[in-house]
Amino acid sequence: MRKRGPKPVDLGLLNVWEFEFYKAFHHLRDGIALPARNLPPPSGFPTSELRAILTRLKSMSAAEYWRVQQQMTSEFGESIDLEKVPTKLEIEFADMDLKEEIYWLERSSIPHKIHAQAQRREIWDNLIQARTHAAIRKACEQWSKLSDVRASRLIPYPEHVRANTGQFLSMKRNERFPRSNYGDDARIEYLARGMAGVLVGVSPMTAIERLRNLKHAPVGPLWNTGERRCHCWRCNLRGSNKSSKITQSWYENGVTRFIELADEMKRQSS
Repeated sequence: MRKRGPKPVDLGLLNVWEFEFYKAFHHLRDGIALPARNLPPPSGFPTSELRAILTRLKSMSAAEYWRVQQQMTSEFGESIDLEKVPTKLEIEFADMDLKEEIYWLERSSIPHKIHAQAQRREIWDNLIQARTHAAIRKACEQWSKLSDVRASRLIPYPEHVRANTGQFLSMKRNERFPRSNYGDDARIEYLARGMAGVLVGVSPMTAIERLRNLKHAPVGPLWNTGERRCHCWRCNLRGSNKSSKITQSWYENGVTRFIELADEMKRQSS
């Protein structure tokens, strides 16, 4: 006989889907998957040189970018194991870092990107403000037609929202939905958590509450005893940001060295 009562919530799976929707909603609103560090582009570089740097970055794989990051971190005096094989998650974060660098360089060297930003922001606003099934479907259709959404194979995310329009609207009608003019980032978190619940098969409000109260200490469900750290995506991201902050200074004094190092490492491996 099956046990009665609510099924246990798979917090690991909820964590995965929260991260995927968090990235998808950020990508819709801002054109990049994670909140940008909003770093200024390198100063003193002519547009032609910025475009050359941009071209080189676009030719790099996430794995190559990660290796150069490690080498740069080592050159800045940090103790780094340069023989270490990157984990799948480290490659994923490196890929997002690479896309962020490309994003900001494009914004500084390609003015027409500003129009594209306004277009996607309008779609995001329409999705947030939509009160009917028809309005949600229209916003999702526009979302799925964005060229970079199609190129990045992110179409399933607007499709998931469209297929679950009723639950998406109910989340927004709930009194906990952030309505402040300054609560846009909170809205992304709230909706990402709720949609994670939809995909996992629990109510959106249950998912929102469980993920909001997730413990990141040794008593937490995603704590890795061997590594003595929480393996949720937020804690992994904080670890990645700590490492990337070391290499952020290449914007001021190391961008040329970064590209030179990438070319040297490429020649050595070929």
